[in-house]
Amino acid sequence: MQIPKFLKISLLVILFMAVAAYIVYAFVGMKSTNPDEVCQEVTYIFEEEGPDVIVDSTSATNMLLEKDIYPKGKKMSDIDLKQIQMTLSQNPFVVSVDCYGNNNGMEVGTSRLCVKIKQMVPLLLVFDNKNGQFYADERGNIVQADSMYAKNLLVANGEINGNYVKELVPLAMYIKNDDFWNSQIEQVFVEYDKKKNRVVTLIPRVGEQKIFMGTLDNYDKKLVRLKKFYERGLSVVGWNKYSVINLEYENQVVGIVKGMEKKVEVPDEEEELSEEALSDTDEAKSEEAKPSEKKADEAKKDEPKKKDEVKKEDTKKKEEARKEEPNKKEEAKKEVPKKKDEVKKEEPQKAETKKKEEPKKKEESKKKEEPKKK
Repeated sequence: MQIPKFLKISLLVILFMAVAAYIVYAFVGMKSTNPDEVCQEVTYIFEEEGPDVIVDSTSATNMLLEKDIYPKGKKMSDIDLKQIQMTLSQNPFVVSVDCYGNNNGMEVGTSRLCVKIKQMVPLLLVFDNKNGQFYADERGNIVQADSMYAKNLLVANGEINGNYVKELVPLAMYIKNDDFWNSQIEQVFVEYDKKKNRVVTLIPRVGEQKIFMGTLDNYDKKLVRLKKFYERGLSVVGWNKYSVINLEYENQVVGIVKGMEKKVEVPDEEEELSEEALSDTDEAKSEEAKPSEKKADEAKKDEPKKKDEVKKEDTKKKEEARKEEPNKKEEAKKEVPKKKDEVKKEEPQKAETKKKEEPKKKEESKKKEEPKKK
């Protein structure tokens, strides 16, 4: 038996209205509570979860307790929802708060208060170039860092300001969303190169190896290339082979061993790099044949050390002179009576000598005057 078309439409309309009515009833029933019911439970609902969140149920409860507005044990009619929302919103990491009552599953005469919190989830802990520190999320929003902190966040420091943080966000998101890099990288260091461009160095969690990326251009391709190099190359020569790995050159990974560069081509094919390809080449060894350049570099490195030694020596001499000054004054003070005594002893002798010389001088004077008289 075929059902008429108009009857099908009527049944669908009735079904739709019934479903809509149930949804409205369920929503109103969940939101509605008796004003005389007592709040027996406070339930926090967080839109964001994970180890990086700042605000949790404990911190939210403590904020309400400090303001003496924690709702548990109070009548629903006596709870100031607006004040609860305003108090929790004072936390800089809280984006929005919504409060409502719910008595589903509760004992007769009791209810629960549901507190729905949307918060900012930190992506980076940033130490800027003015000794300030703040958190940044995936949108580049900034919150000043204080006693509240998130664990195991990627740290960024160096020549960074608020504007540049937004440029670091895509790299930080890439590292966070990749299990390998998220477990491998702990710090992003930013500095200026000779052309005044910001360049980035990644610091791994383990070991002293540094990963120089250059600018942030094509950061994803650079990290893909490095991951291939790790998987195919370092398994041959060992993870501690290179002190610095340079990714700024296209399709290459440059490993630096004690100042000597080794360029390695990283092919797209899934093949392991040979030990020969990773060993020190003549190009690298030829660096040893440049003693003048090497000496110049060593002299340049030693220059600050020598200046420091000269400075320390000058300071030492000044300190010794300062210590000797009282002794010299004391010795000079002792010498004054001694010299006076010597002068006093010499005075009779000088007088006697002068007395003996007087007749002689008179005689000579007399002889000089006689020719004049003649």
